[in-house]
Amino acid sequence: MSLETSLTGSVGTIELNRPDRMNALTVELAASLGSAASALLDKGARALVLAGRGPAFCAGADLALVDQALAGEPAAVLTPLVERLHASLKLLRRLPVPLIAAVEGPAVGAGMGLALCADVRILAESARLIPGYMGIGASPDGGVSYFLTRMLGSARALSLLLRNRPVGAADAAALGLAEPPVPDGSALRAAQELAASLAAAPPLALIRVRELVDRATVLGLEEQLDLEQRRVAELWLTHDFGEGVRAFLQRRPPEFRGD
Repeated sequence: MSLETSLTGSVGTIELNRPDRMNALTVELAASLGSAASALLDKGARALVLAGRGPAFCAGADLALVDQALAGEPAAVLTPLVERLHASLKLLRRLPVPLIAAVEGPAVGAGMGLALCADVRILAESARLIPGYMGIGASPDGGVSYFLTRMLGSARALSLLLRNRPVGAADAAALGLAEPPVPDGSALRAAQELAASLAAAPPLALIRVRELVDRATVLGLEEQLDLEQRRVAELWLTHDFGEGVRAFLQRRPPEFRGD
């Protein structure tokens, strides 16, 4: 199978499982990411980890697909891949649970987009984030332009993309793209440990935090303040808000339900 899932306690793990192809994306694999995440949530996962088996996190689009596209009509072959990938990315960003990417080896092109889509990234010391697009005469997909611009600002994002420069684990941490590097071979375990520590996060608040952070780079101050007010007001009548306040006053851990 090209995708493996597992559930340990409240932490679900999704592993790209094409190690012989450096976990390169096919249409099937791209389409299955979102449904795999939803299935783990249905089984009780409260946090998710996304990883790749073998020497790479994800090498981007499968070159066999690219070769096929060049032999005929590129749009007919590549459009389904991009559409399925983007649909899965949209779903992953709407998850009411934290998503942690565990990156060993290279994350290239759309594979870099997968890593950046996560709420937090754990990179092994030899891991690299590689745009790759300018090297083949392409422009970004997989959310790479979106995430990089919001994380780094437009000037740094443009420089990184134009220079096609790989970003090592230490540099990624210095830029704020990832947590401090961990030893090679330990990214998955570190990500699962972090996911377990975040599994009690309030689901409804998490969704709104993501939205507020994403919108902060494009809205003016007054618009952002108005959006903050609307989103926090939506939470005042929820179980989780009342539970969070009561738990704080009673000095006990809260039990958030997502309703």
